[in-house]
Order: sequence, then structure tokens, then C-alpha cells
Amino acid sequence: MIGQALIAAALMGAGPTFAPATVPGEARIRNMSDYIEAVADPQRGVFIRAYDGHWYYARVEGVCPRLTHFARLRFDPSPGGDFDRDSNIRADGWRCQIAAVDPSDGPPRSRRRRH
Repeated sequence: MIGQALIAAALMGAGPTFAPATVPGEARIRNMSDYIEAVADPQRGVFIRAYDGHWYYARVEGVCPRLTHFARLRFDPSPGGDFDRDSNIRADGWRCQIAAVDPSDGPPRSRRRRH
């Protein structure tokens, strides 16, 4: 009886392991619909100030040709509503896949908007 319990316990521990949803060091922006500000880094990514005031940098995969300083941006969050590496940016209608979202100090001061 004890032998069967040990075998069952060993088989339960041999099950598949699942990778975490994000890679260590990467961030996820919650409530993306409430972001405060976005500043484009042409063709490479976007600096995003979230509703909580923290800055993030969303790097695109490859090059996004229509991602310019003056592009109209639309953010397509992942299915849970968070903005992470499974999300997209649409720059003037051009879909750009996100490679990573990382915490940031924000864009260079010369490129921040004045309110």
C-alpha cells in the first residue's frame, strides 16, 4: 500500500512544467486603456507612461517603418488587457509586434511633451 502511494507521488512530480508568463526583468503594463502618455522612439519602440506614473519601454520586433514621432498610435493589449510581449502597436495602421516591455526612466527630456 505504501509502495503504491510512493509510485503515485513520483508520477505526479514527473508531470510537465510550465514556463512563467513573462521573462524575468520584463514588465507588464496593467490597465493599458488608462495610460497617460506615449512617446515614440522611431522604428524601434515606444516609451509609455502608465496610469501609475511609471515609465516603460515597449521594444518592437524588427523595424516598424511607420513608427515615427508623429505617428498615430493604437495599442492592442494581450487578451487579459495587459500590455506585454504578446501585444501589438499600430502605428498609422501598420501592425508592429512587441518583443519586450521593460521598466524605463522615460524618454529623453527633450522629447517629452509639456502639459
